[in-house]
Amino acid sequence: MSSHIVLSDMSKPQQPSNSLYTVNSLSQYKTQDEAAQRLVDRRAGELAQWHIHWITPAMALALFVAGAIGSIGHHVFYTHLDGKPADEQLRMVRYGTALAFFVKSTLVGSVVTCYRQRIWRTFRKTAMTMSAIDSLFTATEAPAAFFNWEMIMAGKLATFMALCSWLIPLASVLSPSSLTSELREIATDGARCASVATLNFTREAKYDFRKEDSYAGASLAFWNTTDVKGETPGFFDYYDQPSKNGKRLAVTSIYLNKPATNPSASLNSCGERWNCTYDLTFEAPGYKCDDVASSSKPDAGDAPFNLSIMAPQGDMTYYASTDLNDYVSPQIDTGTNGEPKQKPPYPGELGVFQSEPVLWIGYSIKTSEPYDKDSPYREKWGNVHEPKIFKCVAHHTNYTFEMRYNDTQQSHKLKKRDFLYPVVDTQISPDPRNSSKFLASPASSWVSPRTDKEKYKITACYHSLGALLRNFLRGQIKKTQYLVTKSDISESRLMDPKTSYVVPNLKEEIQNVFEDILISLLSEPHLVVADTQNVPCVKSRSVNVFVYHREGLWIGYAFAVFAAFCFLLVGAWSIHQNGVASDTRFSRIMVTTRNPTLDQLSVGACLGGDPFPKELTRTKLRFGVLLEENPREGPLGVVEHCCFGSAGEVKEISKSGKYAGLKKYRDKLDAKREDGDVKEKAALLREDSEGESEGDR
Repeated sequence: MSSHIVLSDMSKPQQPSNSLYTVNSLSQYKTQDEAAQRLVDRRAGELAQWHIHWITPAMALALFVAGAIGSIGHHVFYTHLDGKPADEQLRMVRYGTALAFFVKSTLVGSVVTCYRQRIWRTFRKTAMTMSAIDSLFTATEAPAAFFNWEMIMAGKLATFMALCSWLIPLASVLSPSSLTSELREIATDGARCASVATLNFTREAKYDFRKEDSYAGASLAFWNTTDVKGETPGFFDYYDQPSKNGKRLAVTSIYLNKPATNPSASLNSCGERWNCTYDLTFEAPGYKCDDVASSSKPDAGDAPFNLSIMAPQGDMTYYASTDLNDYVSPQIDTGTNGEPKQKPPYPGELGVFQSEPVLWIGYSIKTSEPYDKDSPYREKWGNVHEPKIFKCVAHHTNYTFEMRYNDTQQSHKLKKRDFLYPVVDTQISPDPRNSSKFLASPASSWVSPRTDKEKYKITACYHSLGALLRNFLRGQIKKTQYLVTKSDISESRLMDPKTSYVVPNLKEEIQNVFEDILISLLSEPHLVVADTQNVPCVKSRSVNVFVYHREGLWIGYAFAVFAAFCFLLVGAWSIHQNGVASDTRFSRIMVTTRNPTLDQLSVGACLGGDPFPKELTRTKLRFGVLLEENPREGPLGVVEHCCFGSAGEVKEISKSGKYAGLKKYRDKLDAKREDGDVKEKAALLREDSEGESEGDR
C-alpha cells in the first residue's frame, strides 16, 4: 500500500529548508554513535537551500573596507609625521609597519574570500583533473600550485586572483619604507634675537683713555694729548695711529679673505643649537667709488695721474695714490707719555683732520682678445689691455646687512648701503707756496679736536679704519720684462693669483673688502664700538625630521586596493552566479564529494597521505548535478543530487533547482515504505515566521 503526502495548507508558500521526507532512519546505514544517528534521522529528506548567507559577502566587503581605511589611515599617520622632528623613530616605524601588515592582511583576506567563490564557479563550468583541483584549492597557500598548467588554463581568472594574493603583501614592504628621516632646517618666524653683536661708533665719541675702567673695551685709535692728567684748561686729545686691536682685525680679515668671526657669535645671537637670520643696521665708515676714466673716456680730470701710465701705453697694470694730504704722523714730537715736547701754545693745526685721503686707483684689465699683428703692444702685452681709473671717497655710511648663522658658520650679505656725507667734506688743491703740499678747503669743514671733541673722535676712528685699508692698496704693479709688484694688494683677494692682475671688478671688491673689515669688528666684544642689539630674526635649526615619500606608499597600496576592489566585484558576481556563498573548509568538501563513484575511486587512499596515487590525480572531476537513472519526483518536483563527479556523470547545476541526497537512498526509503517497515509521518513544513506546521498523511 503506497503512502502519500497531505499538505495541511497548500496556500502557504513552502520554505526550501523544510523536510519533505521524515523517516525514523535508514536501517542499513545505522551508526554506533546515537547522537549522530539522531542527526541523520532528523536531516533525512532535507532539500538543498538556494540562499546567499550574509556572512561571507559581508566579511569580504568588511575586509576590503578595513584595508582601504587602513591604507588611508597609514597615509594620514605619515602625513602627520611629515616634517616633524624624528622623535621615537623606532616606535613610529613599528606603528607604520603594523598598519602596513594590517592593510596587507585585510586586503588579502578579502581577495581570498572572493577567490573561494570564484573557484566554485570554475568547478561548475569546467571538468578538471584532481591535480588541477588540488592546485586551485591550495593556490593561495602553496606557491607550487602555480606550476600546474591545467589550473592556469582552466581557471585563468581564479589563478590571477591567487597570484595577486601573493603580490599584495609587497605593499607591506614598500609602504613602511616611504617614511624616512633626514636632516632639515626648521624655521621659526616671529622670533627675536636678544644679544646680536652690532657696531655703535657713538660710543667712541665718549671714549676717554684716562677712564679705561669705565669703558668695556679698547678704542680703534691710539691717542696723544696735551695733558695726560686732563687737568689743564683747554687741553685736548688728538689722533696718533690705528690701535693694535683694529690692525689685528683688519689684517686678519684681509688675509682670511673673509671676515673674522667670534666662535661664540652663533650661541650669543641665536641660542644653543639654533641657526638664525636677521638684519643688522648700523652707521660706519664706507667708501663711495666712482669711475673717472677709461678707454672710452680717457680724460682723468683732477686725478693725480692719467691713463698714459697704465698698460698698454705705460708699464703699470695697477697704480694707487691713496695718501694725498693725509693726516701727518707724528703731528709733533712727543714724549713717552704722548704729550708734545714743545710748550704751549701749540700749532693751530695740531691734530686737525683737514681732509680724508681719496683713493685714486688705476688698473688695467687683461682681456682674452689678442692684439693685431701690427699693433705696437702685441709683443709686450699679447692680449688687449683696457685701462681704468676710479676714485673712492670716505663717507659716513648707513649699512644694512643680512647676518646668517648656520651650524655656527657666519655669513653676511649686504642688503643696503646708503652714503650719507663725507667723513671730511673738503677739496684739496696744490699749495701754490709749496708744490709738494696741498691745501684743503673750506677750512670750516676741518675737524678739530679743540672744538667738537665727539665728532673728532668718531672721525679719528673712521680715519683709522681707512688707513688700515690704504696700507694694502697703496703702491703699484708694473711690467718691464716681468710683472713686479710693489703693493700689498698682492696679499689680498683683490689680486687674481691665476693672472697676477687685479680682479676685473676691483671697484666693487674694494668696497666689499672694507665691509669685511667692519664685519670683523663684530667678532671682538672688547672694543669700545662693540654693542648688542635686540632684533627680530628667523630662527631655525637642523634637526632629524620625518620625511614622507607619498609615492612610495601609494604605488603599493594603489595596486593592492584596486586589485582587491576588482576581485570583490568578481566575488560578488560569482556568488550571484553560484546562488550560494561557500568556502573551502572541510565541511564544504565533505558535503560536495558524496558520490559512490568517488567512494570507489578512493579505495586504498583513505589516509590522505603522500605519495598520492597518480592515477587519481589524473582523473577529471567537475562539480555538478549527478546523472541518476529515473530520478524520482516528489511533491515539489524532481529532486537531484549535487556533488563532484567524473566529467561524464554530472551535468551543470541549474540555479534555483531542487537538490537533495543520492537516489539510491531514496530508493531504499521507498522499498521500506512498500514493505510496511516504515510508517510515514506527515511532512513538517516551516513557515516564514511561525516555525513548523504539521501535515496529515
